[in-house]
Amino acid sequence: MSDTYMIYAPNGLGVEVDKKTNEIYFAQSADPVGKYTKEYTKVFFKAWEIKQNSPYKDYKPKYLDPNFYTGERSTLLEFKDWQSIYLKDPIKGAIAPWTKAEKAYYKSLKTKRERYKYLIIRSGLRSTVIDIPYDAYCNVDEKGNLINKDYKELYKEVEANRGMANMHKGWLFMAEWELAAGILGDIKGFVGALQLSMTGFKARTQAINFLLIQLGHEQGFKSLYDSYAYRDLTDGIHKNPLKAQMLKDFSKNPPYDEFGMLPFLDELIGVDWVIDPNRYRFAEDEKGRVNDALKDDVEKGTLKDPRDIDSTPESRLEFEYELDAYRNGMKTRFDGDNPNHWSKEQVERFNDTLILCAKLAALTPPQGYTNAPYYYSPERLEFIYKNHNLDRLLDPRIPAIYRYNFPESLREKIQAYAKEHNIKE
Repeated sequence: MSDTYMIYAPNGLGVEVDKKTNEIYFAQSADPVGKYTKEYTKVFFKAWEIKQNSPYKDYKPKYLDPNFYTGERSTLLEFKDWQSIYLKDPIKGAIAPWTKAEKAYYKSLKTKRERYKYLIIRSGLRSTVIDIPYDAYCNVDEKGNLINKDYKELYKEVEANRGMANMHKGWLFMAEWELAAGILGDIKGFVGALQLSMTGFKARTQAINFLLIQLGHEQGFKSLYDSYAYRDLTDGIHKNPLKAQMLKDFSKNPPYDEFGMLPFLDELIGVDWVIDPNRYRFAEDEKGRVNDALKDDVEKGTLKDPRDIDSTPESRLEFEYELDAYRNGMKTRFDGDNPNHWSKEQVERFNDTLILCAKLAALTPPQGYTNAPYYYSPERLEFIYKNHNLDRLLDPRIPAIYRYNFPESLREKIQAYAKEHNIKE
């Protein structure tokens, strides 16, 4: 029996731990270490515990069995139907669709505040820098005054950390504090949270951007236009000049509802496949280096974006190989100890980044963000399927209210409303 066990950083890099002493055996370093070992050991354990104690830790995948058994229904047709959706842009309203019951319940909400809160919850976005209970979401009236004073200190802490307060830690921290402000009711917080586009969390960024448009803020249109027009893979999005023009035309006269919002935006303009190396339980590229490298290769002509209409199985596989190579080769070395020559500020920034990445890995919805579906090449999906690792719950066409991260209490309210009003799916 081994005297050690493994624990892992959120990017998948592991370290051995002595069972008796809890000493971590960090990866060998060319630089002298030891000055910060005790502190970093505590930080690494904390990051591991955060990931292990995700609010979604009880999520149970349902794997498709690729084998055929006499007398039993094969999963092949289900798989092929799912696989085919990645050969074209998502159909409007087909990804995490609104059910009749959900749409009716949403329309029954009488205030802008209630609808604002609902759309945030539906998006799957949660605060990582500070715990915000659902009851505190949008806890302000139309004049910006607190409704439930119990959350006064929560609001004060978020406000104190916004703007340039965390500039020394970088884009990721600034964006996440702004996101927290948006969740609490300041729509400008979601605008500030778009700084996340400078990091590796592409699906999270697109989820924020889509939500911003749903909530009625024009900045969301500009940001999404930029993604289609020229930022493309930098934002995880497929370059699409036609869709950029469509969005530009649409933004001139959007069909806002009585609250100045576009809740059913996915049915009007659709959503987009997002290429993002980060997933639930894995924050593998917090800096955005992978997508930048892929974009550079595509612009040089050495790779094709797998979402191109003229992509082939061979070109898509080549892209997948490069994506994996960049993802594995560009990871931050969280498995190594803090070097002795680092300043206290460098140590703090590195350690805090590890903790924040762990929180991002833990709070990413297991089935992805509602309006920012992950892209899978048909070839990668088939490989996963044939290896018995394809979770049927990851099909992006599963309605939002039936996803694991959707609050059970809210789902029950929707179902009760549907029953009361005889609404059938």
